[in-house]
Amino acid sequence: MGENNAPIGRRTVLRGAGGGLVVLTGLGSAGGVSAQEAITVTAVWTDDEEEDFLAVVDYAEDETGLEISYAPRDTETLLTETLMDYEVGVATADIVVLPTEGRVQRDGAAGHLEPLGDLWDEDDYATDYSAVEVDGEVYAAPFGGDIKPGFWYRPSFFDEHDLEEPEDYDEFVDLLDEIDDIDGVEAPLASGNGDGWPLSDVAEAFILRQDDGAELQLDLIEGDASFTDDRVVTAFEELQELLEEGYFSEVRDFGVQYEFFWENEIPLYFMGSWTPAFGAIEDPEDLDYFMLPGSEAMVTSINWFTVPAYAPDVDAATDAVEAIISPDGQEVWTERGGFVPTALDVPDDAFDLEVMQDISEQADEVELVPDLDDALGDPFQAEFWSQLLGLWAEPEQDVEPMLESLDDVLQETVGEDET
Repeated sequence: MGENNAPIGRRTVLRGAGGGLVVLTGLGSAGGVSAQEAITVTAVWTDDEEEDFLAVVDYAEDETGLEISYAPRDTETLLTETLMDYEVGVATADIVVLPTEGRVQRDGAAGHLEPLGDLWDEDDYATDYSAVEVDGEVYAAPFGGDIKPGFWYRPSFFDEHDLEEPEDYDEFVDLLDEIDDIDGVEAPLASGNGDGWPLSDVAEAFILRQDDGAELQLDLIEGDASFTDDRVVTAFEELQELLEEGYFSEVRDFGVQYEFFWENEIPLYFMGSWTPAFGAIEDPEDLDYFMLPGSEAMVTSINWFTVPAYAPDVDAATDAVEAIISPDGQEVWTERGGFVPTALDVPDDAFDLEVMQDISEQADEVELVPDLDDALGDPFQAEFWSQLLGLWAEPEQDVEPMLESLDDVLQETVGEDET
């Protein structure tokens, strides 16, 4: 993906592909580390985020007396390997962290997961049981929430060039035009990629800025709205116009784009709350963001901890999950930056950076909606990512046939969930 195949951060290629870390299918069962030796966790965090999560693991080990090991996978590998393993009754790891609640519900309904509702009280967390509940059983426990607040920028760059945050969409387009004329700028907007996201996050922002955008997003997830809705068409036409104007950069791995962002070569980057923790961000104090004008909602995506029904020691795995998702466990990562806890009892002063506190406070003031493709899962998610990559490659195409195709897959996905 992109120009640099080295992994940088969340949902990217496996670091072990070059020979460092080897991740085996069925890690928690035959041929892998047994539950008696260590509780194994697999998730999508690598590099800086892996270090942050390992600090939480240290806390959980002290609390439980368990040995806990961690092996990262990229999103596609995680979703594919677990599906194959579960079908033959194998636990890919003792604890599997899934970024897609749609997949949690499917795995729970299929009998692949242990119920975890007893580990957390929905009144104490910033989410409800319903997101991962099937027939009265809750099949996952919430860890950090990834909030997608808007376009990140460096205040020092804005100050140097007398730029201001836009108040409306016309001012947003004017801002892009101003930035585009600055020497050394490749393009105003970053096009990050990792199998099709975070282009999907950008697309969702444009859906949310339409009339009743939050309700529209929820209706799309439930199958009560069509991807050919006039508002979705408008959102994609707005994206298309910006692409045709050359306001979006070349598509690169999303982690690599942070380097271009920090060097002010691509000064605006629609990205998540994990941004301040990335290694390319040399001074997190020189970060701020603004919502896409017209938006009155933010997308939030939760990292869900699950325990496969095939884990050798389910009780030990659930003990580890309980410690990790606790307010004290989540506070460990919160203090390190780039993390928004789902546990409501994490104190406000745990945020080391003002911008992280700002995101948390603004999230309390706007409507929060689920990530569209994460909530739906495949086959919609894969098709959504594919079509967006196609739009970025050929922005002059007619968007309506693309949206008709996406709507067909949307209805297929929702139909599968209802059966």
